[in-house]
Amino acid sequence: MDLSQFKQKFIAEAGDLLNNLDTILVQLEKEPLNKSLNDEAFRIMHTIKGTSGMYGFDYIVEITHELETLYDLIRSHQMQLTPLLIEISFAAADHIRNLLSENISDDTINRHKNLKENINLIKKTTVAEDSEQTSKLNISSKSGISTWNILFYPNDELIRRCVNLVYTFQDLFALGTYKIQNSPFSETGSEVWNIFLITDKNYDEIESVLMFISEYCKIVKIADFDIFDPAAIHQRDEELKRIEDYQNKAFTPISFEPKRKVSEITQEVLLSMGDSKDQSSKKQILTKSNLINVDAKKLDLLMYLVSELVTTKSELLLSLQQNNEEKAMGAAEKIDNLSKLFSNNALDIRLVSLNDMVNRFKRLVRDLAKQLNKKIDFVTIGEDTELDKSIIDVVGEPIMHLIRNCIDHGIEVSQKRLERNKPETGIIKFEATKTGNYVYITISDDGNGIDPDYIYKKAIDKGFIPAGTNLTEKEILDLIFLPGFSTAQNLTDISGRGVGMDIVLKKIQEIRGEISIQSKSEIGTSFTLKIQQTISIIDTLLISSGGITYAIPIEDIEACELQSDDKMISRQSNLIVYNKKLIPYLSLRRSFTGHTKSAEREKLIIINRQNKYYAIVADKIIGEYQAVIKPMGKTFNDIKFISGASILGDGSIALLIDTEKLRFEITSETEIINHN
Repeated sequence: MDLSQFKQKFIAEAGDLLNNLDTILVQLEKEPLNKSLNDEAFRIMHTIKGTSGMYGFDYIVEITHELETLYDLIRSHQMQLTPLLIEISFAAADHIRNLLSENISDDTINRHKNLKENINLIKKTTVAEDSEQTSKLNISSKSGISTWNILFYPNDELIRRCVNLVYTFQDLFALGTYKIQNSPFSETGSEVWNIFLITDKNYDEIESVLMFISEYCKIVKIADFDIFDPAAIHQRDEELKRIEDYQNKAFTPISFEPKRKVSEITQEVLLSMGDSKDQSSKKQILTKSNLINVDAKKLDLLMYLVSELVTTKSELLLSLQQNNEEKAMGAAEKIDNLSKLFSNNALDIRLVSLNDMVNRFKRLVRDLAKQLNKKIDFVTIGEDTELDKSIIDVVGEPIMHLIRNCIDHGIEVSQKRLERNKPETGIIKFEATKTGNYVYITISDDGNGIDPDYIYKKAIDKGFIPAGTNLTEKEILDLIFLPGFSTAQNLTDISGRGVGMDIVLKKIQEIRGEISIQSKSEIGTSFTLKIQQTISIIDTLLISSGGITYAIPIEDIEACELQSDDKMISRQSNLIVYNKKLIPYLSLRRSFTGHTKSAEREKLIIINRQNKYYAIVADKIIGEYQAVIKPMGKTFNDIKFISGASILGDGSIALLIDTEKLRFEITSETEIINHN
């Protein structure tokens, strides 16, 4: 049996689990006493450990086993979650990512050994301290029968996975005697089964039986005797009293600080892993997965549409056999409606929540803030907004760069913020909203802001603009997107290497998006991305010129006008009057097909890209068309201004015009006049 396909699925799922672990650790760092977060961290490590062994990831099994032991001690109130353990947990998560890549080098093995040593040192120190606390209570514990409490949270996923619960619980109850209580709802609102198991077996043996449903169970040892045996309870009344006192005391976590030796070695490990941690953190943010999670309701709708299509197809074939034109037309109309529903459903399936990407940025903010010794809160709003999977894969890198710039250049150090009468902790905010077919993503900070005067002077000094150029504040801020332009006074490992913002602009334009800046010096800066929710199917206007059909995105069109050739301004200046202003234009017939003679009555399509206007001159306007955009292939990579193609109903092809690239081509020879 070929397990390679399942192995790749495991690697993808393990990556998602590690991303979730990062998010939980970031929250645990702020709320170290949060029991539910600690339980979730333990569950993730346990899940990764249980599955990684099936695919030969022995190193991952080792490190997750050691880590989950520590978190189990926290769950049983035998130790306290410390900042040191958080650091080791982050380092271990990055180490597991490296192990999943199966590119195991000598450095990877050394980091693995060092991590294990440090985890074991913390564990030994904790166990020693815990034993000392226990001995003071003089609690006797003898081997033999124990009572275990197993909380089982079933859900529909178990049915989809075809897990046979009968055999699982037969094996469980074979370990000893049991009692079962059922509560219709738990604290989380889901059904829960409460199982008491009296057995002489240990935790590992119980866990092994529940291996296939372990993520739906919580296993806790509650007594070293049978709590349902009156004789045993009577004999151990005194010990129970002491155990109860000890457990009550344990609810106030024992203050634990590892010995200096542990701390020093751990810090050395973290320092030695510094570069790899940063690279792993960046890598996990940018990693693209071919797998997406789809809501079952979307798949149910897809199956419904398929069944309707099959039925309608049969109806159409039957009406054609019977020469019943009326029924055939009705069936054709149904198929037309179904095709639109299929289109919407397919796009809906491809939509992915921004939540996963945003959670990865939380880790990025946390790591870089510690590296730069800054206090930063990362606030997120609207992270449940959905975008097309292909767009999320592209937009992750530019957003990451904007956040890194906010951390490095935007947020000040605490002392400087206090001098400016600001809160000691800076705020970076990620906000996403959906309007129509567009998603607006804003990344803002309350830091230094951008000084337009400084930008203007730097642009002149570097020769980007001539001295005395009259620019608006918006145009000055847009200068930072020029290749090679940087406002950084010092180069850092975080940002400020003279490249980056131009790459951000390029990436956003690749997905037909826009970016704008708003900033006030010493108050803060915000970057707003305007992105289409999907670029696979778009509404276009079909035009033709010189025998070729073109498609222009509807949202880029300001107006359409009829213009006679003799009213054109000089062909040499390539300017035309629109709303009493001169704007540049391009004739598709002349520029794309080489015709020298223009049509008698030409059509003007006025294009608006980021409040900058130009005109496209065509022979004919055909009408609106919902185009399914397909890539042109490598053969057409060198063709400018065409970003894709769509097959029309008659089998002909319409070429999609890239209005942004066309704007740059036109304005390279003619100055664009801002319409504002």
